[in-house]
Amino acid sequence: MIYNVFYKNLETMPMVEEQLGKKVKKLEDLLPTYDDDSIKLDVTFEKHARREEYYTALTLALPKKTLRATETGFDTFNSMNNAFEELLREVIKFKDLLKREYTYKTRRAEKKPRTLKTEEE
Repeated sequence: MIYNVFYKNLETMPMVEEQLGKKVKKLEDLLPTYDDDSIKLDVTFEKHARREEYYTALTLALPKKTLRATETGFDTFNSMNNAFEELLREVIKFKDLLKREYTYKTRRAEKKPRTLKTEEE
């Protein structure tokens, strides 16, 4: 996976990038079927100009779709963790959509035989 980190109104933070590497590893584990060159992740950290508020924006470009997650928080770690949780949920949802797992439950429900009450009971 190729990932780029951008900072707006902030200096580079090695502690944040170390934590980011762990989060990216989790994301790579969810997407083992794609080539490393076909997945691109852009991470943007931004500090609000006047308030103590931090924004994190994640953009994951997959071959068939682009997923995006944005979060705000009181520090960069908080906003990054929340944004990655949202992105992981979106990736899982996208993988289920590709597998069409949402149709399995309805198919099973349709094939279930009905039991009719008889007069003897």
